Amino acid sequence: MTSSFHRRLRLLLVSAAALVVWIVAPGTGLDRAAFTTVARSLVNPPLFVSGNGTRADPWKLRAFSPDSKSDRRNAPVIVALEDDPEGFFQSSPPAPIDLAVIFTNFHRLGAKKAAAAAVLAWETPDPIGLAALEKSLARFDSLVMAAPLSRGAVASAMPRAFRRASIPLSAVRGDTSSLPVVNRVPIPGVILGGQNALAGFSVLEAEAADRFPPLLARWEDRVVLGFPLLTVLQRLDLPTDGVEVRLGEYLKLSPAGPTVPIDDYGRLAVPLKPIRGLAEISAEASIDGGDDLFPKQAPDPVILRDDRSAAEPATRTFSQNLSATIAAIASDEGLAEVREYPRLAPVWEIEFLAVFVVVLTLLCGAADFTRRLGFLVVAGVCLSAQWIALGMASVWLPGLAVLAAILTALAATRVIREMAPKPVPEPAPPARKPRAPSKQAPPEKKAPAKKTAAKKAGSRRKSED
Repeated sequence: MTSSFHRRLRLLLVSAAALVVWIVAPGTGLDRAAFTTVARSLVNPPLFVSGNGTRADPWKLRAFSPDSKSDRRNAPVIVALEDDPEGFFQSSPPAPIDLAVIFTNFHRLGAKKAAAAAVLAWETPDPIGLAALEKSLARFDSLVMAAPLSRGAVASAMPRAFRRASIPLSAVRGDTSSLPVVNRVPIPGVILGGQNALAGFSVLEAEAADRFPPLLARWEDRVVLGFPLLTVLQRLDLPTDGVEVRLGEYLKLSPAGPTVPIDDYGRLAVPLKPIRGLAEISAEASIDGGDDLFPKQAPDPVILRDDRSAAEPATRTFSQNLSATIAAIASDEGLAEVREYPRLAPVWEIEFLAVFVVVLTLLCGAADFTRRLGFLVVAGVCLSAQWIALGMASVWLPGLAVLAAILTALAATRVIREMAPKPVPEPAPPARKPRAPSKQAPPEKKAPAKKTAAKKAGSRRKSED
């Protein structure tokens, strides 16, 4: 009777533990950690987990994929400053007044956001032309400017446009000492826009231009951003303080924004693929172009790019890679599509748990060695099923509920054994004490004096007779 009661009690406890965890665990931090751990064994980092693990909102996973491609629809509209053999502009390179006319036509053609990848700097600029340029730049809702950065023996103060577009060094996770270090703008008098403009670096003098463009650099206690990265933030109306950086893993523009892999040095971790701009228009054509010159569905901003043959080699490489870099950032290049991992139907999950509950209950009554070995086998089967279901069937099983049932079975077996009445041992018969060996006293010797007295008494009686 007692044995039957214990079996029912074990079954009740194990079943209750499995059901409680099955109901409560989905969507919790423990369930997310379990899903992330299993996923890390199947896919290459970086990986991004979203969802709540419920049937309405299952776990979603996005991981690195070398086969991903940039979408040309994310490439920008480019207005190119080319060589001017016909003398269309006032001077070559174009003077400030020429740039003022170009940006004025940007606004006329419907561009609300603009970006200048060309470095706007002159040795002796015309003050009137500079005033006209500043006035034309102030018309845009947002503006991003570019300038090269370098590291010199004497540091200079960070320009306000760069500071507004930077993030604190403390917000970057990883070894920030590996980032390129800069402390000045090597070209004096660079135009960086007005009070609301942001500035990002075009090239870093210490970094060689290649297929992996730099996106981050360290300036004192701040991290400045590359010009292509800022233009994507500008397009999506995302603030710079929402950028999440994990060196050696990824750069995420916002919780719901694009994500790109980066290396330990803050460079794009996927090689660029040649992509042209969504539209590439010469600067001369923008002045006389009609209202339909810019594609209507083209994403803002319109970017002015320096394509002159007389530009520095690093600037020409930057201009050649600009469209591909922006498209790679905006397209989440290097990451696979989001994949969902739903749960099974409730009936199937209950049947899945019932099998393990019955096996665990039967093992509770086995001998110690058999029981422990059986629990280990059940745990191994559970983990294997979880791994195979996620990797091959894209299904998330209630493995936490099974593990909770195993722990409960272990605890219940120990507690019930302690609660069970212990048999009272029969009293042992009292031990017999061994007898001590008896010591017999040696016979007393008759005193010789008494014998003499007795002999004398006998001889006296004879004489009397």
